[in-house]
Amino acid sequence: MIKLLFLLLILIFELKIQANLLSLVLIWLSPIIVMLFIRVPWLMIAGPERFFIPSSEIEFYLGQSCKYFSILFVMLFIMFRSRIDFKNIGFWSTVKLTLNDILHGGVFSLFYILVTWVLSIFFIPFIPERTETVIFNIFYGYVIPVEKMMRFISILNPWLYASYMIIIPAVIEEMYFRGYSISILRNMFNNLWVVNVVQALLFSILHWYRGLFAGIIPMFIFGFLFGFLTIKHGFRLTSALTGHLIVNALSIFLYLRGLEMIG
Repeated sequence: MIKLLFLLLILIFELKIQANLLSLVLIWLSPIIVMLFIRVPWLMIAGPERFFIPSSEIEFYLGQSCKYFSILFVMLFIMFRSRIDFKNIGFWSTVKLTLNDILHGGVFSLFYILVTWVLSIFFIPFIPERTETVIFNIFYGYVIPVEKMMRFISILNPWLYASYMIIIPAVIEEMYFRGYSISILRNMFNNLWVVNVVQALLFSILHWYRGLFAGIIPMFIFGFLFGFLTIKHGFRLTSALTGHLIVNALSIFLYLRGLEMIG
């Protein structure tokens, strides 16, 4: 596995944007492949319980940072080597466009929340009962014991946790999925609907650990909606980033509030 990772890094170093389909696919997926080379062994060695319920605050942020910043650093390195600037991945706007994009991002985030809330009404009766240990359910992903999650949350600073989990995932995921991915996929497919579906599929598949109902389906809807909004707004990321921040903020607030009520 280490040899494969080393080989991949060498290939990344030599990458340039070309018409060759294989080169484009490698450029697109390399940040995710490197992240998986780090996270999958971590999951296998630590086990689900230690992986999802770290024993300390430092371990939690170390795991999260390995996940997100490995994607970010590999993506930035490829952008530098391939001369892809930040405008290519949607980081440009004017004050007037920004205000318009923020408004649309807010509206789409509320629409997404409404859709997933309605869907959850039908699925809530089927949520697995409490468990004593971390188990995997194909519909709901990894189910974590409430008592253990409460004990873990008690060692985290709620403000630091909220700030980190609202901002870091939103910024890096939007840069990669709605910015970098759409930019690369446009060189692979002429049809922008196909581009949007492909990036949304990758986004949803990478949330497999939440299961079908809690991860893959809602994340595909999320990715497709904000991918559509990004394309509609001339490939600018402002609207998608705004919507992602709002969804994350509401999710973290409800999560912490729910644990507080249980406690």
